[in-house]
Amino acid sequence: MSTVNNECDQLLTSNDLKQCRICLDNDNPNDIISPCLCKGGSAYVHRKCLNDWRSENTGGKAFKMCDICHFEYVIEPIIDDSEADRKRLYKYHFLLIRDLTLIALLLQAIILVLTVLLKIGDKNHNNVKNLFPNWMNTFAIYYLSGFILFLALLGVVGLIGLCYGMRNTGGGSRSSSSSSSSSSRSRSSKNTNGGGLFVIIVAIVLIFACIGIFVGIILGVMIFKKLVKHHTNKLWLRQEAEKYVVKDFQGRRNELEKYLNTNNLSIRSPTVD
Repeated sequence: MSTVNNECDQLLTSNDLKQCRICLDNDNPNDIISPCLCKGGSAYVHRKCLNDWRSENTGGKAFKMCDICHFEYVIEPIIDDSEADRKRLYKYHFLLIRDLTLIALLLQAIILVLTVLLKIGDKNHNNVKNLFPNWMNTFAIYYLSGFILFLALLGVVGLIGLCYGMRNTGGGSRSSSSSSSSSSRSRSSKNTNGGGLFVIIVAIVLIFACIGIFVGIILGVMIFKKLVKHHTNKLWLRQEAEKYVVKDFQGRRNELEKYLNTNNLSIRSPTVD
């Protein structure tokens, strides 16, 4: 009976030792490998977790070496798989279209919220509705107005960003004069009639909307480039991590010394890129 208990204790100890150092779990023991010189709790890692870690590494160093012991991974023979490359390309297109669709839906949601707010605010006076021809649909009128207002908000954000950048590069101290002039303009605006004030507001919104068109184009190009670069790098590294399979030295850790002496002498001292 004591022998059985000792064997059970040894088995539990072995399972506890074989805990993935990334996800801190010991499930899927067949997927756990020992690819480097790390010992103790850091010696074992799930192959999938390691591939995910290698593909998420932006600097590229963790792709080929352990970031703890700096041992360069030994790669198994490379097998080209055209089917896997084709799936990777499909996944890349899917993720890119997914992100662009989510951004488009988010923009549509913002425009629809502005549409509803404009319709509620214009319910009594119909000032916005009277700016458009009578043959236009009510929803189209307020949707187009919401879109123009969205562009105006983009223009305001763009001007704020521009002013903030100019201020950081060496702006002046004209805040008091600007505040006093704005207060005087606010006092004078109270003397204008409601119709003239609405026309001024519409003109200001249109001016900011024109600015917002350029801001939207610039932001759209930047976001698109960032998405393309993100998915390209991420999927490429993930594909490379699955293609260049790290060798498992579990139970054969004495073989690591051979690779240490031949491949990893230059890795001991970090270099500056």
